[in-house]
Amino acid sequence: MGKKLHWKVNTCELLREIVENNNLTGVLQKPIIIFKALLAQTADRAVELDDPQLNICMLQLQLYDTPPDKLSLAIKQQEARIVK
Repeated sequence: MGKKLHWKVNTCELLREIVENNNLTGVLQKPIIIFKALLAQTADRAVELDDPQLNICMLQLQLYDTPPDKLSLAIKQQEARIVK
């Protein structure tokens, strides 16, 4: 069986980069702060639901408090929980 590709995005860092290091996005600062808070609420709810497919998405977006070097292992653990 071939390797499965896992796309990962450090969502919080991406949003921080957009707001802090781009002079042209000042108008986006408040909406991005609100969006980041909503993502945090979504991640909290995903933890409560504990659905493996949803957990994989949250891990790929790096919305869970998982060190980057542990992400692949955490994703594999969630994949193992999926009933096929």
